[in-house]
Amino acid sequence: MSSITRVALRPETPSESRLTLADLQQFVEHEAALLDERRFEEWMGLFADDGAYWVPAGPGQESPLNHVSLFYDDKPTLGIRVQRLRNPAIHSQIPHSRTVRLVANFKQETHDADPSLYRVTSKFVMLEDRPGSERRLFGGRYTHVLRRKGDSLEIVLKRVDLTDCDRSFPALTQPF
Repeated sequence: MSSITRVALRPETPSESRLTLADLQQFVEHEAALLDERRFEEWMGLFADDGAYWVPAGPGQESPLNHVSLFYDDKPTLGIRVQRLRNPAIHSQIPHSRTVRLVANFKQETHDADPSLYRVTSKFVMLEDRPGSERRLFGGRYTHVLRRKGDSLEIVLKRVDLTDCDRSFPALTQPF
């Protein structure tokens, strides 16, 4: 299994205070690789202390607070999710899933609420295989809200809009 190190950014200088789409794309691709390699602790480490992971349960859902979501985790809850994924007795992961994420169509958008944040959207497909189970295919759109922290980035919000978010799913254990 290959080893992937934390994505380091160029040092910030007055003439280069904003990151490029390529910088943001590299970070999102790194995050996907961590998940595919089951490096869940490192993945969780990408989230800011005030960060959240959100998968809405309805198309166009505007808030995780006024409608049920498939996932809505703050950083402490992500820690519990990672512990469960690592538990050798987690029934829904015996044997564990093997995943491949393909991420494309990156776009950098402005973040109106806070100019120090970066918003990048992309489209993804995730293939999940488990021996003895049917192959599952998920797709949709990622929205990452990122914040520069030193020479790296941290996730303030990862929103995953599945194309079929409003259908019934058997156990969802793998982060998208």
